[in-house]
Amino acid sequence: MAGAESCCDRWPAATRWPPIPWPSARARRLLARPRTPPLTQAQAECLGIVAYLQPVSRPEIARIRGVSSESAVGTLLERGLIEESGRSRFGAVLYRTSELFQRLFGLEGLDELPDLTAFDPSPEEEGELRDRLLRAGEQREHG
Repeated sequence: MAGAESCCDRWPAATRWPPIPWPSARARRLLARPRTPPLTQAQAECLGIVAYLQPVSRPEIARIRGVSSESAVGTLLERGLIEESGRSRFGAVLYRTSELFQRLFGLEGLDELPDLTAFDPSPEEEGELRDRLLRAGEQREHG
């Protein structure tokens, strides 16, 4: 275009521009891929419930946890860790873990999940846990 000048044409020819530091390949890789925040406690609980009880509905998850699980389940869906697997006889959406879940957790199949009996506390441990939870609840009420 005749008569058009670029912004650089206005600067004197002797002007030295500072060198542009080019990021290393490592920095470029770091910045190119967004970091995924770790799972929250609620998300981890929901993921565990889905993994062991699949297919399972959101109302069942909420009943097991004792609190609403909509946000946590929504985030797990967005991240691709769980997926829809049909509907219950009552019309609720059923969820199961995805292939991404298995890949991220290094599982060839769901039969490789740790056995739940390994997490089953003895009656003594259960009593101790119950007492600790009750004390924590009381401290929260009075604290």
